[in-house]
Amino acid sequence: MTGIVDRIEGKYYVIEIAGVMTDVPQSKVAAGVKPGHAVVQQKGVWVTDATATKERESRIKRLMKDVWADE
Repeated sequence: MTGIVDRIEGKYYVIEIAGVMTDVPQSKVAAGVKPGHAVVQQKGVWVTDATATKERESRIKRLMKDVWADE
C-alpha cells in the first residue's frame, strides 16, 4: 500500500491513500517521515519511499518551472 503524507495533526499523520485522507497514529509512522513524502507500508509501519519521494519532488519542480516560465 502506498500514500502521500498530507500533514501532521497532533499525534496523527494524515496520509492520502488511493484518494482518501486517512488519519494514521504517529506510532504507525517511521521517524523522519514528513509532509509531502511518498510512503509505503512495511510490516504495519509507514516508511518513506525515497525514490518515489524524489521523483515526486522533481515532477513538482518541473511543473512549477513551467507555470512560472516567461513567454
